[in-house]
Amino acid sequence: MDGRYTEINSNKLHNYGIQNEESDLRAHVCVHIRRVYVFPTEEGRREIETGRWPKVSNGQDGVKGITAKGYLVPPSAIKGCTEVVTKKEDWEHADFKPDDNTSVKGDKAVRLVENTIRAGIFPFLDKVLAIDSDVNFAIQIKGTDIIVHRRTYIQVKCDYNGGDSSLGGTGNLYLQVAERNPLKRYGALPKSIDEDEEALPRSLRQHRSGG
Repeated sequence: MDGRYTEINSNKLHNYGIQNEESDLRAHVCVHIRRVYVFPTEEGRREIETGRWPKVSNGQDGVKGITAKGYLVPPSAIKGCTEVVTKKEDWEHADFKPDDNTSVKGDKAVRLVENTIRAGIFPFLDKVLAIDSDVNFAIQIKGTDIIVHRRTYIQVKCDYNGGDSSLGGTGNLYLQVAERNPLKRYGALPKSIDEDEEALPRSLRQHRSGG
């Protein structure tokens, strides 16, 4: 995050993450190892609800305190998770930089995933794209969502250092479940965890103190 932004909106974490997003698929763009991991959102939810994986805190450059919490889950643990290898040129064109702020990283990740769809290498979309051969018509971009044929929602996440440890990644994907909104980038968020703990799945409430 841009270090110039230091405003703190609230110290409370809100139920904002994979457990309440309305997507069909997730695409985690792991920049460091140049891989994209795609999986059904519901399978990611199921895996964190097992309570098997560590919960960690996260922060943003230029903001004091914890700004998010999430679970570290190996790609291999998520049913159906598929590793996508894209062309070297796609990554060079995206031009990710470690000091890009969160919004810029997100925008670049969306464009890279869009390119994989256009190239026909994005998994789970065979039947959807078969409806219409005009991919340009099929794809709509809405923030960090990619909507294909108005029926398949793909949530894109820039998981910068995540992915296969044998390739140099952390060995995990970061599945966020709570976030502050210190820079007011997302508009109104749900109630804070302290105020609305019941909004979390039971297993996430049980393991909430583990982060």
